[in-house]
Amino acid sequence: MDLREYSKFANSTFRYCPPKCFELSGKSFELQMDDGYDMVISFADTTLEWNYLAKEPTAPQQETYECRKIDDTTYFVSYNLHDVTPKQNNVLVIDLEQMLVTIMIAKIGTNPRWPYLITTEFVFGAIKQEGVPYQHYPRHCFTDDVTGNLVKWQYSPSMATVHCYHDPKWYRITYPRDAREQQSSGTNVVREAMKKLPSSDEPADYIKIKDGIYLISITEQNMEKLLGAEVGFRSDNMCFLDNFKTCMNVGRGFGTITNADGEDRDVFLFLGAYGRIVDEDENEAYKQMMHDPIPFTV
Repeated sequence: MDLREYSKFANSTFRYCPPKCFELSGKSFELQMDDGYDMVISFADTTLEWNYLAKEPTAPQQETYECRKIDDTTYFVSYNLHDVTPKQNNVLVIDLEQMLVTIMIAKIGTNPRWPYLITTEFVFGAIKQEGVPYQHYPRHCFTDDVTGNLVKWQYSPSMATVHCYHDPKWYRITYPRDAREQQSSGTNVVREAMKKLPSSDEPADYIKIKDGIYLISITEQNMEKLLGAEVGFRSDNMCFLDNFKTCMNVGRGFGTITNADGEDRDVFLFLGAYGRIVDEDENEAYKQMMHDPIPFTV
């Protein structure tokens, strides 16, 4: 018997994704957001309800969500808004240790020149506590803590990438060639397409959640502008909650895939990885990644 039959998904990008977390089910939070749009969000097993608290509160809206944990008290939640134009995905980092919350809003279709382009914005806030008066600080925050680091993320036995956090607003990527890692055909397509770009630089945001834990958002804007449907992936946004104490992450991808027939398919997937901090002196390519100028900026 070939035991590989029991491991059909061994090389899938989903291989190291942790299981869904249902610990928030039955819980409700009032979120005091810095943009002034406070909201209540209530969780069931697979759905959530949310509504804004304003002078005229909005009716509750229900969405399907998924949740993952990165430590005992920090939750990564994501859901798509249905029947909304432009398309929108929300990511919530719910931090029950510090009773803080960060919401990332990703939208497809706000740019008339590049309709597949994804834009992101972040809103910081706190979780209301009974008997505790409102305070406008502290908050999760943008940071350059991660700048200057290289991390090899292993998503499955045969799928790995090296992320280069060389600038507080940018990142770079490469796909390591390893005799033990037979890269997928999809990865090879991306690798070959990226050779046509001035560099693999893409916009990134780095947000400190707590000591050792960071929310990192990466949006493939330059690839979309220069290559369009050639790669298939259209300006995907990859958002990760990284725990550098354990060197593990959880995350989600949001965007669009255009197939060879020109048909579009929505992307909404969850993934996870084990990481290893890489020394730039391991090879010349890593050193070059860390120090090359960004060709997309003056």
